[in-house]
Amino acid sequence: FKQLVDEKRNALVDVRSVLAFGGGHITGALNIPGTPVLSIWAGWMLKREQPILLVLEKDDDLDEVLRLFVRTGYTKFAGYLLGGMKAWDAMGYPNERIGQMTVRELADQKFEMQIVDVRSPREWKGGHIPGARHIFLPELEKRLGELERNKPTAVYCASGYRASIATSILRPNGFEKLWNVPGSWEAWKKAGLPVENSAG
Repeated sequence: FKQLVDEKRNALVDVRSVLAFGGGHITGALNIPGTPVLSIWAGWMLKREQPILLVLEKDDDLDEVLRLFVRTGYTKFAGYLLGGMKAWDAMGYPNERIGQMTVRELADQKFEMQIVDVRSPREWKGGHIPGARHIFLPELEKRLGELERNKPTAVYCASGYRASIATSILRPNGFEKLWNVPGSWEAWKKAGLPVENSAG
């Protein structure tokens, strides 16, 4: 599996939860958690002709995860990591982490940080975190030049799912000081924190 990863010819997709991915993942992995909406986001984020290497929460999840991919037309798989990240870590191979920041921590930090909202344009217009920059997730890779790589960056969406996909794109592109915001917009609103509308 490591040899296949090192060849960089396949799409490396980690389908574990947002928090598990943040706690440690293989460098360059794209995080698309293995819930039913995986089918939608695989369609947005992956090239159909590129074989997929999978990192699972547990080996027993393989059939269900394959079903989610096949549902949206992905049928090329190069393999999966037997034993998951525990097996990878047991071999002493390197991994990367992405920090998790609560909405309260973000509210305290926001003037020092680059905040990226990766929700849809409609969601953005319905209200967003003051000072945030909006880049719809499917456009993120093409619009990386609009962001400052050296600035501490926090990413949010509605719940943290899409934000984790976004952080897994940003990290290999040189964003070292990077955080996902679990709970994201839903948690921000529930905490009663300030909201800005699209008119400013």
